[in-house]
Parts: sequence; C-alpha cells; structure tokens
Amino acid sequence: MISRIANYVLKGMEIYFSVDNNREIFKLPYVPPDVDFGSPLDSGTFETTSGKILTLVGENGLKTLTIDSFFPSKLYSWLGSVTLAPLCIDFFKRHRNKPLRIVIASLSIQENMECIITDFRYSKKHNGDIKYTLSIQEYINPNKIGGNSA
Repeated sequence: MISRIANYVLKGMEIYFSVDNNREIFKLPYVPPDVDFGSPLDSGTFETTSGKILTLVGENGLKTLTIDSFFPSKLYSWLGSVTLAPLCIDFFKRHRNKPLRIVIASLSIQENMECIITDFRYSKKHNGDIKYTLSIQEYINPNKIGGNSA
C-alpha cells in the first residue's frame, strides 16, 4: 500500500477545477501520465523593403492543456474514492460556458490559472467507462488587466 502511494506521489499528478471562487471543486478521477501542455510564443515574420525576412519575437501566448483519459463508471480499488462518470460529465457540461480555475499538482509541474474549456468530447467504452478529451486554454479576465487610464 505505501509503495503504491509513494509511486503515485513520485509519478502522479492531481488536477482540480474550481468554479466561482471555490464554491464547487472537482478533482479529475484519473490523470494519465501523458497530459499535453502547450506554452506558445507569439511571433511574427515580415518582409522588409529590401526583401529580407525578419522575425519578431512577441509575448508568451495563452497556455493550453489537453487531457485524454476516462471517467470511471464504477469504483475501482486502484483509484480509491472518486467521482463517477455521470457527475464528471455533468460538471463539465454545467460549467463549459464560464471561466474555471485549474490547479495542477505534481512534483514536476505546478500550475494555478484561470481557464476556459475549448473542447469537451466523450464517448462510452465497452466496459461502461466514459472516454473523454478535455481541452482548456488559459483565460485572462479583461476586467483584471492593469493599465494606465488616459
């Protein structure tokens, strides 16, 4: 038992979503080891009047995250106590049209940011579990952007 827990702590990752300042918190039941993180860099190229191509390096783009996993249809001993598939689907359907907060915790990756769901796809597997793909993108609240007023 302790080695299983130690293995999860060393290799595992936990992902939480919260809504409306933690009024509702949802933990993903299972996080696969191959979560896809994206951190684009905005840049642009243009041609000068002399025909040279220049590249301008811009600011960091919005972070992205894609998770391909499953929601369990029954309790599995190796998962422990988790939220089952119908409630998982319900959470993402109800909150799809509003900003969420995502908190990711592991030894190698820590993230805490506002995000929006850009894509949520799911289908029923032969064993009753629900296979899903969840894509999120960092959300920057326009009301919280600082700046000087004219």
